[in-house]
This record gives sequence, C-alpha cells and structure tokens, in this order.
Amino acid sequence: MDVSIIIVNYNTKDLLIDCINSIYKQTEKVLFEIIVVDNSSTDNSQEMINRKFPHINFIQSAENLGFGRANNLGVSQAKGEFVFFLNSDTYLLNNAIYYFLDFIRKNKNLKIGCLGSVLLDDSSVETHSSESFPSKKRIIFETLNNYVGNFFRSPFKKERKEFSGVDYFQVDYITGADLFLSKELFIQLKGFDPQFFMYYEETDLQKQIDKLNLNRYLIKGPKIVHLEGGSNTSEVFSARRRIMITESLFKYVKKNSFILNYYIFRIVFFLIRLPILFDSRITFNDRRKYIFSLLKFY
Repeated sequence: MDVSIIIVNYNTKDLLIDCINSIYKQTEKVLFEIIVVDNSSTDNSQEMINRKFPHINFIQSAENLGFGRANNLGVSQAKGEFVFFLNSDTYLLNNAIYYFLDFIRKNKNLKIGCLGSVLLDDSSVETHSSESFPSKKRIIFETLNNYVGNFFRSPFKKERKEFSGVDYFQVDYITGADLFLSKELFIQLKGFDPQFFMYYEETDLQKQIDKLNLNRYLIKGPKIVHLEGGSNTSEVFSARRRIMITESLFKYVKKNSFILNYYIFRIVFFLIRLPILFDSRITFNDRRKYIFSLLKFY
C-alpha cells in the first residue's frame, strides 16, 4: 500500500464526512487507506462513519488522547509506506495525495523529511501552512509587541506562502493539518512525543527531523482547504486553551534547549505575561488560572 491517511476526530463528524468524501472524490493513482482515530467523541461520530464508510478503519479511543497520541495510535495500524496526517477540518480540491507521493519518490536527492502544501481558506486564499521553529527571543519579542498592537516591525522571518517561480521551498516546520512522510521515518522518531497533549507536537516532531539533517518542504500542486479552527471549539480567551498552549510551549523549549536557558526563559516569560491580570476581556478567574499555571514546572 502506498499511503495511510490518518485523521484524528473529536466531535467534528460533519467536517470529517466532508473531508473523507473529498479524499475519495479527488484521489487517483494512489493505493491508500483511511484510518480515523476518534478521541472519545460524543456526537455519534462512530455510528455515522461506520454507516457511511463501513470499509474505513475506525479506531475508537476510550479517552481523549490528544492530537499526537491519537495519530500514534493510527500509525500503529497503518499499512502504507507513507503516512499522511490530515485534519478533520480540511478537504481536498485536487489529487493532492498523488502530488505528495510522486514528489517524494522522484526527489530523493532533496533529503526529504516531510512534505506539506500551502493551505487555502474557504475563499481560496493562502493561509497558515508553516512556520519557523520557535525561538525564545522571538516568543518574548512577539509577546511584548502584542501589548502595543504590534507597533514594532518584527525582525524575524515571516511565513512564506508564495512559490514565485519554483515548485517547492524549504521551511522549518509544516502545520500538522497536512503532513506527509514515510512511516519508516515516523517510527524511527518514535512518533509524536506523547508528553504533548495538543499544540507543538508537530513542531517538536519536525525539530527531531531537522536534527537528522532531513528537510521539510512545501510543494506546489496540492490544493487543500483548511477551515482553520473548525476542529477546535474553545473560546478565543479560554483559560484552558491558553494554559494548554503554554504548557506545550514550555515542554518544547525544555526539550530543545539547555536547561539553564529554559529556566531563564520561564522567569522572563512569567514577568512579561503578568499584564494579562489587567486584561478586561478575560474573566478574573481565567486570568488567575493562567497566571498560576505559569508558576508550574513541567
């Protein structure tokens, strides 16, 4: 088998059905399977998928495993030479999976670690698809700059979304919404680090790929719409979501930094986040929860 397409679902059955339908409609010249890992949904996702797509490998988890661990579970049953991690809030506009497969097989000289595409929003406008690896300096700068309405121009590299005459370009890491790589490499890396429940798991995985001197590319050809946020129902200022993101950030920095630098970063980050106590958009209880979470060490 060529490709195992792995989709993690959590209460997004309607989006999931659209995603699966687009795979079957658009995919040609690829021998593939679809594996859906359900994170203990409560919207009857399993019943709906089993009825509409009885041949799909539907894995029902008894608990919410988070993004990385759920994908690891999917890979454990994958039969493909390659794995393609696809968000449930995406859908394909063309034969995207073939483009990935064809590119990776024809360009072994590029030392490919993984591939992605420039994602589109539902208006066909290029949207967030990749990013630079997080640096402590950039995190501190952007946090402070946010307090003044991003008044200062960032000295850090911006995300590239235009191909400008080339068929591919290199990035630090690809968003986890569409991530294509060999199963052998994924297993070699022992999958997504299970300490990340959600956020930064794909960043960390690709940091480990970078340490193997393998490259990450966005390629021209695949057209995939990402309804960004469609699989995340958290409120914009949810303390739970903020805490989850920050916890994952700290874990990423600790894993990929010298320990002394990590602790210095933690102290500085705590100090520059104290102004959140005065953010009237957030309830006092949420502000308190978030600040106390910054004092915990992971």
